[in-house]
Amino acid sequence: MGSVAMFLEGPGQERRPVKVLSSEHVRLRSGATDGIRIVHPLASEIEMKTLIDANGEIASQVDFDGFRFKYKDSDLPWTLVVG
Repeated sequence: MGSVAMFLEGPGQERRPVKVLSSEHVRLRSGATDGIRIVHPLASEIEMKTLIDANGEIASQVDFDGFRFKYKDSDLPWTLVVG
């Protein structure tokens, strides 16, 4: 079995190869939302990841499921693609 490649896909379907820079477990407050869905009331922690691309640019996770990321100087979300 080969290794897993990760990419962030952004505007115009541009893809950038990325690696996990760090991850941390974050405690959620009751009723928290990520703008897409509402967290189940019994969920208490999620893993938040920070990714880095080949150019050294850092993207932070912005959703509860771990598939949407934003670069520091951009308002546009990028989607995590695993292959």
